[in-house]
Amino acid sequence: MKGIKVICFIFIALLVLSGCQTNQKTSDHKAYHRIISLMPSNTEILYELGLEKSIIGVSTVDDYPKGVKDKQQFDAFNLDYESLLKAKPDLIVAHESNKSTQEKVLNKLSKSGVKVVYVKDAHSIKEMYQSFEQIGKVTGKEQESKDLVNRVKGEITEVVKDIPKKQQGKKVFMEISAQPDIYTAGSDTFYDDMLREIKAKNIFHDEKGWIKTDKEIIVKRNPDVMIDTSGQTESTYQSLNKKRDGFDQIQAVKDNHIHAIDANKISRPGPRIAEGLNELADKVYD
Repeated sequence: MKGIKVICFIFIALLVLSGCQTNQKTSDHKAYHRIISLMPSNTEILYELGLEKSIIGVSTVDDYPKGVKDKQQFDAFNLDYESLLKAKPDLIVAHESNKSTQEKVLNKLSKSGVKVVYVKDAHSIKEMYQSFEQIGKVTGKEQESKDLVNRVKGEITEVVKDIPKKQQGKKVFMEISAQPDIYTAGSDTFYDDMLREIKAKNIFHDEKGWIKTDKEIIVKRNPDVMIDTSGQTESTYQSLNKKRDGFDQIQAVKDNHIHAIDANKISRPGPRIAEGLNELADKVYD
């Protein structure tokens, strides 16, 4: 009889302990109601996770969705501690790049009780999915973030399946700056991964990061397609390349396969990436 009582006592104790553990697990996800996002891609992710009403501030370069225009704006690379504190945020979603210049201000805010999260700089579509999941975990929107990952994967699959097999493998030059020096994207960049995704070849894939190059090297590598993301119009970019010394030897110039694309559409690792990927594919396989 005494043994039965002991067993019952242990069983009840385990139930109580289990209940305590369950409550502890639930409390790990704090609900945030005053969020400031310091990067457009992160803002778009937060919106897609259904947190638009909790966002009280965004960066000065945020432009999507339309609702961001009604949010308070902060210069992400020149943060003002007093202005941020006055806004009374309970969560600041910062970007990895903010650490190098704004870590002092953000650390001060963290010590004041504000939760500060740094989202890694995504160099690939795979890392973009990790950003979705990181933000989802912090905000208690884990299932929504998984759903978002699956949705975007599906959209990208739809884009890729329409790429003509006979044209795959085109050599592409991405120009991100023309003055005073020519800059392009090498491996370990989002542009490079976007080109890989649509079965095209980045002519500077053998070099890493953001690269300063010159006209002679571009001529030597002879791209089939040239794409500008610096903000100039397509006609302006076409005129520029027709005037550059030696560029009349480049296949892209011979075929007038010279295009411009809005950088925000293909450099912003967020929920709309399939749209940008589709436009990039249209330019490459025009």
